[in-house]
Formats: sequence, structure tokens, C-alpha cells
Amino acid sequence: MVLTAPPSAQIVVAGIDTHLDTHHVAVATLTGEILADTAFPATAAGHRALLDWVASHGVIDRVGVELTGSYGAGLTRHLLAEGVTVLEVNTADRATRARRGKDDRIDAIAAVGKVLSGTATAAPKDTTGSIEAMRLLQLVREGAVKARTQAINELKAVRTTAPAALRESLPAATGALVTAAARLRPDPARLAEPEQAAKLAMRRLATRIRHLTDEIDDAETDLAVLVAATAPTLLSAFGVGPITAAALLVAVGQNIDRIPSEAALARLTGTAPVPVSSGKTNRHRLHRGGNRQANRAIHTIALARLAHDPRTRAYRDRRLAEKRLSKRDILRALKRAIVREIYRHLKTDLDTSKP
Repeated sequence: MVLTAPPSAQIVVAGIDTHLDTHHVAVATLTGEILADTAFPATAAGHRALLDWVASHGVIDRVGVELTGSYGAGLTRHLLAEGVTVLEVNTADRATRARRGKDDRIDAIAAVGKVLSGTATAAPKDTTGSIEAMRLLQLVREGAVKARTQAINELKAVRTTAPAALRESLPAATGALVTAAARLRPDPARLAEPEQAAKLAMRRLATRIRHLTDEIDDAETDLAVLVAATAPTLLSAFGVGPITAAALLVAVGQNIDRIPSEAALARLTGTAPVPVSSGKTNRHRLHRGGNRQANRAIHTIALARLAHDPRTRAYRDRRLAEKRLSKRDILRALKRAIVREIYRHLKTDLDTSKP
């Protein structure tokens, strides 16, 4: 339970600048008077001591926490479990830091100011459910995909620069090249020869690629099970697979109430229209912010529907026949419509307020 002061005590807010080893917290009244500030270790015991210390100054109204998804994740979970209202505070931009300076106390006090001014309004993601598990598995998969791509590029580079006899004996296609490279048998006694060293390098790279492929396949299998259990409605939408669904779920978080409308989801996924009109030109583009993984997922869904969904293809053909929108404009409109549909599916799957 949260330690609370007597009913007559003042109401306070807190701002916390989080780091790997310590968290610096500042406490203020609702009028902005700074009461105190200090640092606590970033441990379970430190989290408890921090909360007790803040509560000793009055009744806790709200707490603003920086980096709730990284350095402040553990503290955020602890505060939420104790019933404290937590708001996510963005770190200061470079211009602000240059103007006011920077240290832990300044950042903690700035976090208090953002809470009191209403600048910090976003609730942090709930990291206690299956979507946090998806995030961790997705992180491993993305790392393996990047490593495999790098290994494939290195394999092709070695083939390109290998002695002519070896290079001409190996296929150029990626899959066939990996298979052929894995079968190479270099002579350990002749590694001073470039051809034998190239064989050894390619064999090791092929082994690495196969290992990473197995790792990716295992991660995708695990993600498919989690997505099917967490968001079956989303997964049933046309063009939505386990990987794209996982990217959207991780971007949104377990607590869908953080996203108040489908317009907010469009902003989060980088699919909200932005006017770029001038003179007689009246057009829009999609804003370039938001979560880029979620944006990529929406783009993938749109391309899949344009390729295979008769209803989407009919919409494209109709708009092209009207000669009012270009293909790029149609794709933008399609992405916005997909987000509208995705939001309904997410609400169905994740809204815990429904019976």
C-alpha cells in the first residue's frame, strides 16, 4: 500500500530523473514550490524507499517519470503496483538543455514542472503482460535478422573476392550459396593459401547464417503463439501476420486506453495526414514521426492488400479512374483506413473494461 499523509497534509507531485544505477527525485506542492530532492538506488529496496520518502512530504497526486520504458521501467512497475498515478515525461531536447544546463537535480525539477503544467499527460505502457513478452522476443528476432543480413552480405563479399576457380564454382543465389558454402571442406594445413582461407571463411559464415535462421524461426513460432492468444481479432484481419501484429501490439502496449482514438493511433504509427498545400495545390502527406516499426507494419499490410485483396484493388482502380489522386495518394489514404480498422480490432482484443 502507498504510504499516505494525514488528511490535512498537503498534496504533492514528484518528478524523477532515472538512470541505470540511481534515480533522482524532486517533490513539489501543487503551486510549484520545490520541497526537497534527493537520489535513491535503482533497486527494489531503493524503489520502496523512494516512494516512502515522497509520501512523507504529503499526499501523492501524480509522479512524472522519465524513460519509463528503459531506465525507469522497474520503478514505474513498482509505483503502478502501489496505486500511484504515473505520467511519462519526455527528456529535454538539446536546445532546452543548452539554455538551462543539465544535471540530475535540474532534470528532476523539470519533470515536476512538466507534470504541473500539463505537458506530461501520457500514461506509461503496462509492462506486466503478454505484450511485454512479445517485445522481448521481437527484440531478439530483430537482432538475429540484422545479424543474418550482415552475415549474408559478408558471405557474398567473400565470394566476390575469392580466387576465380572457387568463385566460379559457387552459385550467386543466396540460398544456394549458403548451402554450397556449408559443404566446403578447407584444408587446415593450407590456410596460408587465399583459396583455403576463403573456403573456411565462407563455411563459417554459412554455419552462422543457418544458426541465425533457426533462431529467427524459433522466435517467430513463439511470437505466433503469443499473438494468437492475445489478439485473435487483429490476427484475423486481411494481410496481418504474427510479425506485423506483434509490431503493432508492442507499439500500442498492453493498456489500449493509452490510445484514446484511432486518430491517436494514426499519429503513433506515422499515418496521420499532414496538409502540404500551397497556392492552387491542395494535398496531404503522412507525417514522418511515430513508431517506425508500427509504420512499417502498416505499410506491409497495405501492400499485401493491394496485391491480394479484391476489395482493396477495386478501391484503388476506382480512385485511379477518377483521376483525382495519384498512386501515392491512394496508398496514403489506404494506410489511414487500415489504421481505423486496426484500432477497432485492438480495442476488441485489449480493452479490459469490457465485460
